[in-house]
Amino acid sequence: MDNYKTIAAPAETKTVIKKSTFYAFSFSISTEDEAEKILKDFRKRFYDARHICYGYVIGVENPISKSSDNGEPSGTAGRPIMGAILSAGLTNIMIVVVRYFGGILLGTPGLIAAYKEGAVSVINASEIITKTCELSAVISFDYAAMNSVMKIIKQFGIKVINNQTDMRCTLTISAPKSVVENTLPAFSKIQGLKIL
Repeated sequence: MDNYKTIAAPAETKTVIKKSTFYAFSFSISTEDEAEKILKDFRKRFYDARHICYGYVIGVENPISKSSDNGEPSGTAGRPIMGAILSAGLTNIMIVVVRYFGGILLGTPGLIAAYKEGAVSVINASEIITKTCELSAVISFDYAAMNSVMKIIKQFGIKVINNQTDMRCTLTISAPKSVVENTLPAFSKIQGLKIL
């Protein structure tokens, strides 16, 4: 799969349900460290909130996902947030929903609906974009093979990120995953070329 859907920039929404206020935030992330940093910031910023619940998905092939109810009854916050992310088909996204308790208990169905509504509202407020999964590779070859290498690069629209040209040349190339996978065999037919 070469493409995936994510969000272009952070967004936030506010929902009030039976006097409880739910602030929902979306972030584009690519590592678990980024998610942890966001949570750390939120715990400081919303130190007086009753619950800071979240869900995130990172990656395309073998996605990493994590969610937390943060003291809400099990499955009433993190799971509905994750459900909203997965229903929208998004990855590399984190949604945090901060709840300020309004004095009225919502019950299990009410909590599930409220956290889902918060997550869906912030997804709807976010600009959804399609990105390409790029893979990079480093190839090393004799200068004499430059024409053969460049012919493949031009034919498949591969980007050259780094180029060290000498008697022995080294190129760092980047392209959509399927293109890299399909061209590596073509490169390996060039005599003396090594894929590092």
